[in-house]
Amino acid sequence: IAQGANFMETIVQRSLSDGTLRYRAERRINRKNFPAYKESKTFTTKRIAEKWVKKREVEIEDNPIKM
Repeated sequence: IAQGANFMETIVQRSLSDGTLRYRAERRINRKNFPAYKESKTFTTKRIAEKWVKKREVEIEDNPIKM
């Protein structure tokens, strides 16, 4: 991607009021001279959340302009 960019991905386990577990995948990219880019999505399993993070990483690297 762009030089001088910082990436951070996090998967946070959340518990709904009925006790159901959900996983929120968060992605943040800081690039010099650009506003911070953030996105997140919630999933039923941690494995699906991890796959989404990897998929988005590839999509953003292939086409950074669409961030």
